[in-house]
Amino acid sequence: MLTPTELRTHLKKGGVNFMVTTPFTEDQEVDYEGLKVNIEFMLEKTKDFDTCVLTPTGSNGEFVHLNDEELKNVIRTSVETVAGRKVVVAGTGRADAYSTIKMTQYAESVGADGAQVILPYYFIPFEDGMFDHFKQLADAINIGIVVYNNPGFTSSWIKPPLMKRIITEIGEKIAGIKENTPHLMLFNAMAKMVKETGVSLYSGFGEQWFAYQFPWGADGMASPFGNFYPEFPMGMYKAAVEYDFDTMRYWLDRMEPYYAFLGRCTAARRDTGTLMKPGGSIYGEGNIRFGAAKDAMNMMGLRGGRMRTPLESLTVKEKDELREILKYLGLL
Repeated sequence: MLTPTELRTHLKKGGVNFMVTTPFTEDQEVDYEGLKVNIEFMLEKTKDFDTCVLTPTGSNGEFVHLNDEELKNVIRTSVETVAGRKVVVAGTGRADAYSTIKMTQYAESVGADGAQVILPYYFIPFEDGMFDHFKQLADAINIGIVVYNNPGFTSSWIKPPLMKRIITEIGEKIAGIKENTPHLMLFNAMAKMVKETGVSLYSGFGEQWFAYQFPWGADGMASPFGNFYPEFPMGMYKAAVEYDFDTMRYWLDRMEPYYAFLGRCTAARRDTGTLMKPGGSIYGEGNIRFGAAKDAMNMMGLRGGRMRTPLESLTVKEKDELREILKYLGLL
């Protein structure tokens, strides 16, 4: 288990944060054996890629669909399966500080190297309340924290001045920031603020946005593709740090059929959300991209399982289209 300083150093090297899905059976129970299979796949694919982290129970892990017992079991199973072969930063954020502290303490007790903590949601705190949320958490644990600054899912955003206060006053336990603003100028402002702090800044939207945000100061990216196609984020990251923009363009062009497919899946459904969607299907409600990743895993012989209602999986017709895309990518 890493100390907060060691986690901060590891994250600052850059790389990819692989967001681990939580597989559910057809009766919507957690498939813990399937989770082990999926993690072993990721570990094998990343065995020669040191600059990476595995994060169970994040957004891709449907943490909001897990009760406390299930969430603890997914964290414990993930840590035990990884068994020290990679760094594990578990998603432990809950809507209030007390519950977040308890979940993070549990993650620490079973050997997680750090905690990814989403902003408080539903009831949105003022700035002092937001600061207190992370200060109380830091005081109660001995592992590092990755602040998950995700306005799309929390209806709040920690602005650079407040983030600077959190980093400066809380200190070494703030190991990194996973930044999900879709606005490049706001991302740039955050990057400028953290540049001299030693805290890493990861692009939370993955490969497409990383292509824009890496030149602005992103140290790495979070990606769901580690669940079935880790070659994509690893290839994008390696190309970026070598300033090989032709190869970055190659990867984005190669994945365009998949992204276009997700766009069509989203367009075919009627959104119930009220938020603006500057990131299109990546940022919108419904999140069919999660179901698509799970169906891709199922087609490849992994244990993606299904989504928990009310989120949807793909239709039969959409699965047929996805299968052809996976063949094009050489995954089937």
